Amino acid sequence: MGVTVADLVSDPSFELRCLAGHELLGRQIRWVHVSEIGDPSPWLSGNELLLTTGLVERTDEEVFAFFNALAATRVAAVGYGTGFVHDDVPPVWISAALRYGIPVLEIPLSTPYIAIAEFVSRKIAVEELSQVNRMLDVQQRLAQNEQTEALVRDSLSKLARVLDATVVVQYDDGSLDVIDGVVSLDASDRDTVVHEMQVHRGSARHSTTTAIGDLYVHAAKADGATLGVAKRSRYSPVEQNIIGSVATALRLSAESAVSDALRLREALFQLVIVDEMPPEPHVIDVLLSDIENCAIVHASSDGAASQVLADALQSTMGTAGLPCLVCATSSAVIAVVPDAAIDSLRSSVTALMSDNENARLWSVGVSSGKHRHDVMELLREAAVAHRIAARGAKPAILEYSDVVTVDSAQMWMREAADEPLLREWQKRLERASGREATHVSALRAFLRCNGAREKAARSLGIHRQTLNARLVEVEKVLGVSLDEPRDRVLLWLAFEALEERRA
Repeated sequence: MGVTVADLVSDPSFELRCLAGHELLGRQIRWVHVSEIGDPSPWLSGNELLLTTGLVERTDEEVFAFFNALAATRVAAVGYGTGFVHDDVPPVWISAALRYGIPVLEIPLSTPYIAIAEFVSRKIAVEELSQVNRMLDVQQRLAQNEQTEALVRDSLSKLARVLDATVVVQYDDGSLDVIDGVVSLDASDRDTVVHEMQVHRGSARHSTTTAIGDLYVHAAKADGATLGVAKRSRYSPVEQNIIGSVATALRLSAESAVSDALRLREALFQLVIVDEMPPEPHVIDVLLSDIENCAIVHASSDGAASQVLADALQSTMGTAGLPCLVCATSSAVIAVVPDAAIDSLRSSVTALMSDNENARLWSVGVSSGKHRHDVMELLREAAVAHRIAARGAKPAILEYSDVVTVDSAQMWMREAADEPLLREWQKRLERASGREATHVSALRAFLRCNGAREKAARSLGIHRQTLNARLVEVEKVLGVSLDEPRDRVLLWLAFEALEERRA
């Protein structure tokens, strides 16, 4: 069901008071938005809880126009913070809210807006996790039983209830099956859904989402049918994955349906990786239920070998009877494996790198082993190890525990020596060295001594004034200013890059 306005009002820690729209407290909140501008409606897309302090001065007419615009965007409610600009919610706000049917909540100064936002975010995460659990149950039922008409319809009914949506199935013979969730659609809305499904059947895409007015239709292709799901609010990435996964599982073999459940977990884990799904402990417990202590493998290739590596990881873990969650993209592979499997995994990947031409282009970073609740830290460790491994000669496998032993600065200089920017600065130094070698030596000593002129002069065995004169000349020749930190940094990098190239 998600988080509702009533959930907020009923939590005593927030000390909220509903001043208008008591009968509308069942509205769902999709997000929290804070605004102190005249008209925030262009930045709203529906079901937001809008928080404000009334900082913007408005006439009575402007307040009514403000609520009229919010009603058009189907905002869930308005929270008005008191004690900052006004001690009480202005009466005109309550009158406008009653006219346009929008709940108004009074928020005391002692209640931080961020606490409300965190509450909503946590509730949404819990609901999404509940949806995932229930849909995994549906997939298991489809996998473990013969997919009779009754079983399929019962599974789709559960999908409709979980998403608060109406599910429409159009079979290849043209027949329809409509399964209503909490809210049913009228005949016109159903015709709209069927039309969108027919358009989708002729496309090459597996699934798509379309907004028609306040109706959101997600269509997905199934085996022998097209699945259409319609509801009055936007779909989250998790919900889209659930629909696509159920559509794929319909009428497939038991083995394929079980594999599809794994693909759903992999797709949801990708949302965690890109920060579209909060890595709450209860979420991680579901996604990594069979891996308690884990390690992360982060790999990429200069060639097109990502899927090869992903398949190899799955095969290695499967042969050993160990669980593995692999997310493969066009450019990288992220795998979660039991930490006890790292040794065997390392040897497997090393062998694959030796046997496969494309695999020789791989760079692999491996995290340390920790509890699955530390997965975000493990992702960071694996990314750091991978980034440093990618700077060296390939193939390369680097574990995070060995990062401190790698001279990453030297590796970076070796790789950057031929970058266009440093090549240009190297050319300047080479030209200057041909004409004024002593002046360039003075510059090098100055940079090596971190700008300490007395120390640089002593290292060259010359007077400080002589050093200053040479530095003035080299500034003219190179067109730089030694008082400019950026020029000094680039000059030093160019010197280092020259040495790396000559080595």
